[in-house]
Amino acid sequence: MFGLAELNWGDTPKDQAAAKDFVLRVLDLALSRHRWEELTYEPPRAKGYLRTYRSMVEEFDPATAGGGTDVLPGPQEAAMASCVRHRVLDALPFWEGCVFCTAGV
Repeated sequence: MFGLAELNWGDTPKDQAAAKDFVLRVLDLALSRHRWEELTYEPPRAKGYLRTYRSMVEEFDPATAGGGTDVLPGPQEAAMASCVRHRVLDALPFWEGCVFCTAGV
């Protein structure tokens, strides 16, 4: 578990706003059920959790963050940690690979 203030949202107001906008857009995409048909199950509470998390991010002021060491990935990092086959971002180096590729391992 982590707090939003533990993330490094960027050094400038412009970077912080861009990072927050990115997170909100990702959450909106998830709330629209984008690619949910690829899941192997129906997540019954996912929409409620996503709405709650989106509200938390929306009300969060990145300027109050402590400048943590966990940095939101930039485009370069995200591109290097993408599974081309499944079109998802990997949590490298935290996981050993794509969550779908390694599901049966």
